[in-house]
Amino acid sequence: MNNKCPHWKFHTQVLSRSLKDLETACTVSVESDEFKFLRSESRDIVEEARDALQALEEVLRRYEQDMSENHVPPTRH
Repeated sequence: MNNKCPHWKFHTQVLSRSLKDLETACTVSVESDEFKFLRSESRDIVEEARDALQALEEVLRRYEQDMSENHVPPTRH
């Protein structure tokens, strides 16, 4: 199946990276260059995380829908 949507693993990687960046911003010294950089990028980082989470939620919704549509009730004898 050739799909133009990125695979769910891509979204989990984006979300994971975003969370690591935010965690780093919370733990490094406020005087560090890393903090200044991450602070300046924080809105973009949060937006990426939000987008990735929404995409994962959509993947799960579609998966649940497909599972319920493909569910075959057990045969009664």
